[in-house]
Amino acid sequence: MNAHRAGRHLIIGIGSPFGDDQAGWRVIEHLQRMDLPPEVQLLSLDRPGPALIEQMQGYSSVILIDAVRTDQYPPGACLELTPEQLSGLDSLSTHGFGLAVVLRLASTLAQLPTRLRLFGLCMPTVPTPHAALSPEMRAGVLQLTQQLSATLNT
Repeated sequence: MNAHRAGRHLIIGIGSPFGDDQAGWRVIEHLQRMDLPPEVQLLSLDRPGPALIEQMQGYSSVILIDAVRTDQYPPGACLELTPEQLSGLDSLSTHGFGLAVVLRLASTLAQLPTRLRLFGLCMPTVPTPHAALSPEMRAGVLQLTQQLSATLNT
């Protein structure tokens, strides 16, 4: 464990440069413009796969934010998920080595942080082709940013 990170909190936005899959990155960008406690670190990752396990090492608390493909919820809806719930949605991951698989591996290796929170921003299973975030996803990003900011500053 990296002792210099102990007691620190990490928020990771996971994404890719494609349409609504940028949602995790956009939350991080909004948070970077806010006055957050100094123990909070922010990071954007492009489809990290198993490398995510190393990124989480040494942090007492990690929040992961990713777009999830699902038609069970409207586009832009923000869900706080358990790893088990994520597994049900992650079968349509846009990230080759899906987040649910990485978290199962981290759990098997006893490499999960003490506190792990997962937020999924819902995008349709058949995404519409666009370079930027859809209006629904932009609204979800802003809502989650405000929720996290309020939580981190209390």
